[in-house]
Amino acid sequence: MARLTRQGQLLHDVTVRFQVYLERLKAGQARALDPAMRAMDVAVRRALEGATGTPSQRQLTAMLGGLRVELAQAVAIQEGAYFATLRRFSTYAADYHLATLGLVLPASAPALTSVSAALAWARILEAPIQATGELLQPFTQNWGESAIKRIEGAIRSGFAQGKTAYDIIRAVRGTKAAAFSDGLLGGVTKREANAMVRTALQHVSNAAQQTVNEANSDILDGYIWISTLDSRTSSTCQSLDGQEFKLGKGPVPPIHINCRSTTIPKIKGVDLLAVTTRASKGDEGGQQVPAEQTFYTWLKTQSASFQDDALGPTRATLFRNGGLSAEQFATLNLDKNFQPLTLDEMRQKNPSAFKRAGI
Repeated sequence: MARLTRQGQLLHDVTVRFQVYLERLKAGQARALDPAMRAMDVAVRRALEGATGTPSQRQLTAMLGGLRVELAQAVAIQEGAYFATLRRFSTYAADYHLATLGLVLPASAPALTSVSAALAWARILEAPIQATGELLQPFTQNWGESAIKRIEGAIRSGFAQGKTAYDIIRAVRGTKAAAFSDGLLGGVTKREANAMVRTALQHVSNAAQQTVNEANSDILDGYIWISTLDSRTSSTCQSLDGQEFKLGKGPVPPIHINCRSTTIPKIKGVDLLAVTTRASKGDEGGQQVPAEQTFYTWLKTQSASFQDDALGPTRATLFRNGGLSAEQFATLNLDKNFQPLTLDEMRQKNPSAFKRAGI
């Protein structure tokens, strides 16, 4: 038992540590898109600063045509660099997940099957991102095209509404007083770019891990979903936490945009997580809790105010007063496709729980 305890703790700790490092990589890669934002800002100002009055439709079309070329070039440079980063990371992720599995295999287990960099990358490109259903390459390109269309729309509507070129530039780039977060580039475009970067990296990591798992299906039963134990975790990941799935039969992170969840391989005949611990961040700050605790089991140990913050007041009332176990509440939250249900849909599934909770 002592050896299994050490192996289980090692498996959990190494997997979670990798996710921590991945979050840091996401932040760095999100910042790497800043040059594209600055280049787009310069292009917009260069196109508009010389404009006086309201341009004719012919002039506006010519202006936007030239601007689109500049914006597309700025986006393409950063998209190419980021996609190359994803490919390099895919090799590292596959190797890391294989090495992690090797750390905890019983001595009697068959030898591991390695996965080539080419195979890992091919599988990553072929696997739809579960958050959106898109493939990786078009997903990483959508933010740029959306940004360009949004800027074109702001310029067209701005002139149609009689705004000056200065007003339109300010709407696109924002104001210095708000650190430019109130403009199209520093606001919605930056948020979409950050979400793309974070979601794509999570997809590459988990798709690489599933490729390694499938190559070693002779020694694995499946995988266990691991969500972050804090108030920021989505309702979907709250409900999936701790659930076990067969290889190729269940959901895989990222299940939503900006998903932070990961998975741990389940070795046949071995329960490595039975007596291990995991990190959490609740009312009393960071603490270690039993690894077998699911999100909702852990949440039952937190204060009502923390539960309200994590679930929202109405769901939290149902969670506390509906007479549901942690497992029952998790099941009530998702449909058969692991998508979150609305409160009305949850009420239809279990009206008695809502009645008991008085809501």
